Amino acid sequence: MFDPPPDNNFWLALSVSIVTNLIQSFALAIQRKSHILNDTIYPIEHRKNAFRRPLWVAGFSSYLIANIIGSIFTIGYLPIVILAPIGAMGLVFNAIFAKLVLGDPFTRKSIVGTILIVIGAILVGGFGVVREPNHSLEDLIQLYHRPAFIAYFSILEFFTLIMLMATHYIEYRVNKIERGVLPESKLIKLQDIPEIKMKLGVSYGMLSGNISSQSLLFAKSGLELLILTLIHGQNQFKYLLTWVLVVIMIITALLQLFYLNKGLRLCDTVILIPLSFCSFNVSCLFNGLVYYNQWSRLFWWQILCVMIGIVILVSGVLILSWRTNGLEEPEIVNETDIPPPADQVDEVTMGGISGVAVASSSTHRPPTAPTEKTRLLPNKRRSTMESNEFYGI
Repeated sequence: MFDPPPDNNFWLALSVSIVTNLIQSFALAIQRKSHILNDTIYPIEHRKNAFRRPLWVAGFSSYLIANIIGSIFTIGYLPIVILAPIGAMGLVFNAIFAKLVLGDPFTRKSIVGTILIVIGAILVGGFGVVREPNHSLEDLIQLYHRPAFIAYFSILEFFTLIMLMATHYIEYRVNKIERGVLPESKLIKLQDIPEIKMKLGVSYGMLSGNISSQSLLFAKSGLELLILTLIHGQNQFKYLLTWVLVVIMIITALLQLFYLNKGLRLCDTVILIPLSFCSFNVSCLFNGLVYYNQWSRLFWWQILCVMIGIVILVSGVLILSWRTNGLEEPEIVNETDIPPPADQVDEVTMGGISGVAVASSSTHRPPTAPTEKTRLLPNKRRSTMESNEFYGI
């Protein structure tokens, strides 16, 4: 084992980490807004894929670039004790941009919920990490071969896969019922679809946090090997396993981005991001405990502080969730109330969201005859968004 290199760029790394956190929060809000605007287009067949929406592409690109730059400086130069406050600042930025970009009302409950989330995030991030020295490839191989690690990650991946399959299947059923392809069921009714979608978004967000923690574990391993190669002059990239770690890191990073975006499409950022953050930090804690065998270096009071932090953070999220549910009662409207196809209108204003709907083709369909079925449409959202217009959304 080797001691980590000395940190000579603390203030630069800290500044870059704060700025990239700010950019990531803004970018997530922009992606969420693009999804909301796209969901106001009817019929559903005229909605655009995310990559065909300039607003979403801009948000995603900004998030990706800021995430990469921030991760390099955070992992490489900042001490662990600084990571928790920076993560908490990211949640504050998230709440601010939810107000400025998405028009979220900032009430007393919002303030209380945000404060609880920040306190919980500091406890989870501050006490849920253990300092670990750098390892050689031989050290990493020994860690990967430990029976405890194999058993833990086998169980973890099994339950992660089961949760992903269940969430995908429920989302598939919900989309089919919403489109009228499948009839309602006892578990999925039209009037319950907004709440079900929010829960699906939370599931995707927490699974994204879990996958992200695994990506970070592989990223730390890769960074350790890179440090040994560049600083200590011991080339670790001549081994096949090193490149396997790099490939796995890339795959898990892409999966994390994919499921975070699916969560953003279904759930508000003020609820999704804190829960994803909590899932990420708790997963990182247990991944490190098992992978690096850190049980002897973690005190009981650290675990207690992490558990208390989780309770406080979830309480803050629940307060924000109750506030949102109280403001947004779903409205059931008849098929005749549905706006005309996107290619027949210039502007769509629905649910307090104003945007220009651009059809993907020049042809249009005649309006469909009213049916006995009703469609659940977005209700009135935030008044501050009524003056915003996005072309091409």
